[in-house]
Amino acid sequence: MAVWEYIQFFLIITLCFSSGFQLCDILTFLRHVSLDGLMFSDTFITEHSGTDKTTCLSRCFHELQCNMVLYNPTSQGCRLYYSCPITGGEKEAGWQYYAVPCTEFRVLNAVSMLVRNQSHVDVTCPSGFSYLPTTSDTCFHDNVPVNVGRCMQTLWVDQVREFRTPLPAPLSNGSEIIVEVAADGVETRNGVTLTAHGDSTLVMGFFVRWDAGDIAYNTRTSGAWSTELNHSPVPFTPNVISNLSIKVTDNQFLISLDDNSLLAAPIRIPPDEAVALLVDFSLIKRVQIKYP
Repeated sequence: MAVWEYIQFFLIITLCFSSGFQLCDILTFLRHVSLDGLMFSDTFITEHSGTDKTTCLSRCFHELQCNMVLYNPTSQGCRLYYSCPITGGEKEAGWQYYAVPCTEFRVLNAVSMLVRNQSHVDVTCPSGFSYLPTTSDTCFHDNVPVNVGRCMQTLWVDQVREFRTPLPAPLSNGSEIIVEVAADGVETRNGVTLTAHGDSTLVMGFFVRWDAGDIAYNTRTSGAWSTELNHSPVPFTPNVISNLSIKVTDNQFLISLDDNSLLAAPIRIPPDEAVALLVDFSLIKRVQIKYP
């Protein structure tokens, strides 16, 4: 990516402070002239005024999230960011773009920020979150792309019925949806669905039909239903919590209940098109999405 080609010079800032002992650290800030004059908002931390360049960069060092700086030598403005955006931005002349290189990119506060995984070091995410690599934001070192990802929530507990969440990442072969749920046996329908295109497309629909006394799988495209696959009787016991698993393979959704196979449902719409998950049961103890 041309915008990330390092230009002729870089600035190394050495910061030392003492509190009974002296501690010195070094961060390297690379200047990217091609991104000068752009302002960014998505990863903005804070702004300072009336400061020189060295002080501005030192502020970035002491701000644990900071990895990138915009400095305006005319106004002496200083803007700190917690990642290195390379696209977008609003034009505003006078700002110079400095970013910490991939080799020194600090992985901190990973719950809500893009994180770059250096030297195969594991990224530790909080409980209920998973580190999900993505290719949507790429950082290069020696012309080799460095893994970029985000800590995203993949586990939800004690949810109300009709729980809905955007998918934290596209589903692929090896992904699994696990729901720990119970049904009262009174509601006409319960189920788990994957939707796309404003819910007009049903990538996967698993339904418990108490009125018909069966379970069913189907898909829908632009309002048109495909061929239904069903099984009877209903395998759920009313008011008893069960573990429902939906595993994604190359060509099937493997659906099981408490480790007992229910349906091997054909994939008709690519799972990576799904954007949202809906779980509708009387009691929802756990919803979990596992990625390969």
